[in-house]
Amino acid sequence: METSPTLPAAASSLGISFDGRAYHYESHTYDRLADALAYARLDRARPGLREETAPHHWRQWPGPTPEEALRMAEHGIAYESGYYRYGPYRYEQLAAAIDYARREPGLATARRRTARSKGDEERT
Repeated sequence: METSPTLPAAASSLGISFDGRAYHYESHTYDRLADALAYARLDRARPGLREETAPHHWRQWPGPTPEEALRMAEHGIAYESGYYRYGPYRYEQLAAAIDYARREPGLATARRRTARSKGDEERT
């Protein structure tokens, strides 16, 4: 359940941060580090660049507590990149994922079976 990956030195030197869910460069937010890096490099290559003086403060996404992790395990919910996953769905709030898992049990099992069969296909 790693929620705060170590940013590469290149990202930190460009002013990119990670809040446990998304990457940030100045006032922009990205799901993928590669996108944040690409834009930061492009932005900094512009002539006359003026860096923003006020730092942005983003909400931190620390990940589930041990108690929440137990509740997640009961329902087959995973925590990935700052979101709760149940079956093919992604949730910002654990309560929403649990609510859906109660209404539609078995999606987590189906997802694991699908992932296993894809892995089997890749090995053949």
